[in-house]
Amino acid sequence: MSSSTEINARLDAVEESAKGSLQKSYYGIAARLDRIPAGKAVRIVLWLAGGICFCDSIDMNIAGPIIAQFLTTGWSNVDANALFVSITALGYLFGGLISGVVSDGIGRKKALLIFPAIFTISAVVASMAPNMVFLTVTRFFMGLGLGATYPCGYGAMSEFSPIEHRGRYQAWVGLIANAGTPTATLLCTFLLPVVGWRAMFIIAACMGLAVILSIAKWFPESPRWLAQHGRNDEADARVTLMENQMRELGHTVDPIPDEEIAKMVEEAKNQPKELPYRFLFSKRMLPRTIVAGTIQFCNFVVSYTIITWTPTIFVQRGLDVQFSTALTTMILIGIPVGIAILSLLVDKWGRKPQLIIGILGSGIIGYLWTLIPVDNFIVIVAVGFFLAAWTNYWGLIASSVYLPEPFPTQIRVRGAGMGNAIGRVGAVLSPFWIAALLQTSLGATGVYLVNGLICVAGALIVAFLAVETTGRSLEEINADVLEDAEKYSK
Repeated sequence: MSSSTEINARLDAVEESAKGSLQKSYYGIAARLDRIPAGKAVRIVLWLAGGICFCDSIDMNIAGPIIAQFLTTGWSNVDANALFVSITALGYLFGGLISGVVSDGIGRKKALLIFPAIFTISAVVASMAPNMVFLTVTRFFMGLGLGATYPCGYGAMSEFSPIEHRGRYQAWVGLIANAGTPTATLLCTFLLPVVGWRAMFIIAACMGLAVILSIAKWFPESPRWLAQHGRNDEADARVTLMENQMRELGHTVDPIPDEEIAKMVEEAKNQPKELPYRFLFSKRMLPRTIVAGTIQFCNFVVSYTIITWTPTIFVQRGLDVQFSTALTTMILIGIPVGIAILSLLVDKWGRKPQLIIGILGSGIIGYLWTLIPVDNFIVIVAVGFFLAAWTNYWGLIASSVYLPEPFPTQIRVRGAGMGNAIGRVGAVLSPFWIAALLQTSLGATGVYLVNGLICVAGALIVAFLAVETTGRSLEEINADVLEDAEKYSK
C-alpha cells in the first residue's frame, strides 16, 4: 500500500470512528430510538410495565372490599379504615420520593426488581396480620414498594416509545394496569366471602412474584439510561438490535444524519450528566414540578374516592357488602373502557386541553352522581360507569402519559416520582376528610363537593403552568429547562 493510500485509509477510519461516536452518543441513541417503529423490545416493555402496574391496581382495588368487610365483621371501623387507606398512601408517597434516586442511579431494570420484591414480601406478611394495627403498618411497606415501582415502569416506557405513538403506548400500559380494577373486584365478589381477606393478599403476592421473574428474564435496560451513564456501547448494541429486528420485518429504518446529531450534541455540550433533586425546584423546572404534583393530587383524590370508598358508601347507604361490591364492579368496568378510548385519542389532541377538560369534568360528574337515589340501581351504575371511564381517561394522561415527559432523562424518574409523591399527599389526607364527611348529614355529596373544588383549582393550575408535550421528542421538550442546568450538576 502506497503512503498516500495508507494515509487516506487512516483518514477514512478516523472519519468512520467519529461517525460511530456520534451514533453512540446520548443524542444519537435518543434520535435513533425515536424513529424506530415499535417492535419486539417496545412490546416487551409494554407488557412488563403494564404487569407491574397491574399489581398496583389489584392491590388498590382489593383494599376497598376488604375494609368494607371489616366494617360488617367488627374487625375495624370507619376511622380505622381511613387510617388503613392513608398509611398505604403514605407508603406510596415515600416510594415515589425514593424511586427516582434508585432508578436514576442503578438503572430501570434493577429498580423494577427491587421495588416489586418489597411489595411481594410485605403482602405475604400482611396475610398473617393478627390485628388491624399490624395490618395497617404492613400496608405502609406494600404501598412503598408499589409507589416506587409505578414511576419506574411508566418512565421506562416513555424512554422506549417512538414520538408519534408515545401517548398511545403509555395508554396501553395503563390499559393493562387498570384491567386489574375489574379483575380485583370480581375476585373479591366471588372469592372474598369464601376464602377471606388473608388469601386475597396471598393472591396479590403471587402476582408480584410472577412480575419479578418476568422482569428478571425479559426486561431490557433503557438505552437512554445506558447512554446517559456512559455505557454507550451497550446502548448502541441494544438500539442496533431493535433496528435490525424491524428491518427483518420489512420496515424502513432510515439512518440519522451525523450532522443532525452533531448539532444536538453541540447545543447540549454544557448539559450535565447528573442532576440533584434540587433541580426540580429551580426557576425553570418549578412550574413543571408543580403541574406534575397537581395533576397527580387531583388524580389520586378522585380515583381513590371512586375505587376505594364506593363499597363503603353503598354499605353506609344500607346495601349489604356483597351487593355493594357487585355494583362497584359494574361501575369500575368503566375504567378499562375509558383507557381503551384514551389509547385511540390521546395523540390526536394536546395533552394540556385534555387534562383541563378531564379534571373539571370529574369534579362536576362526581357531584351529580351523589344526588342519584341509591335504590335507582340502573342510573347509579350507568353514571358511576361514566364517571369511572371519564376519570381514568384523563387520570391516565396525568399519571402515565404526561407525567414523565416534562422532565429530562437525567432526572426523569425522580421528577415523575416527586409528582407522584405530591399527589400521594392527597391520597394520604383524603381518607380523613372522606371518613369525617361520611359520618355527617352531607355524606357522599359532601365528599364529592370537596373533590369538585379541588378539581377546579387543579384545572386552573394546569391551564396557567403546564407545557404542551404532544408531538415533541423528550429531548425537545426539555431543551430549554437544561439551558442553565450546569450550575446544578454534581
